[in-house]
Amino acid sequence: MTNKIDDRISSVNRKTNETDIEVKVNLDGIGENQIRTGLSFFDHMLQQLSKHSLIDIDLTCIGDINVDSHHTMEDVGWALGKAINDALDNRKGIKRYSHVYLPMDECLTRCCIDVSGRPWLIWNVFLPNISIKEIETEIFKEFFHSFSQSACLTIHLENIYGQNTHHIIESCFKSFAISLRDAVSLDKRNLDNVPSTKGTLIGNK
Repeated sequence: MTNKIDDRISSVNRKTNETDIEVKVNLDGIGENQIRTGLSFFDHMLQQLSKHSLIDIDLTCIGDINVDSHHTMEDVGWALGKAINDALDNRKGIKRYSHVYLPMDECLTRCCIDVSGRPWLIWNVFLPNISIKEIETEIFKEFFHSFSQSACLTIHLENIYGQNTHHIIESCFKSFAISLRDAVSLDKRNLDNVPSTKGTLIGNK
């Protein structure tokens, strides 16, 4: 007899002098989302993340975008990663590993994920333009780094080739979303077990 998996839903509220964030996630959703960060292109990328991961995301951030986009994107990465980490609970029954090669027009991006409990980001992504809309493109790395830290995920993202900055960034979010969807999905043959010989995937163990 397998144990019932509890609803994998969580909420995080995080307020600092730089950002005020409220986020709710449902790992077993259908990709519904309400995203409001004040950064339209970033909103669009987070919508892609929700849509292709099938994780329902309700997220609002009031940030100091009058300064720049850095604090908003970094703190959203932290809050969203923390919400996903909390929703995963003890990680029992998940598949844990996943990877995908994702083409988008002229570019190809690879994402590999381990829901390891050990935060790590490898970012081999060259972005031809230094900014897109109101965002300095180097800050997208900070989003994924912050996400990996709070979600305790190992994430390897590499753009293998590409020319259009919009396409490269979007392919990163889409490949990440699809990999995340598969990695956190439940393995019906292993619902009672944590997929690790250590017996735990929590924190840095």
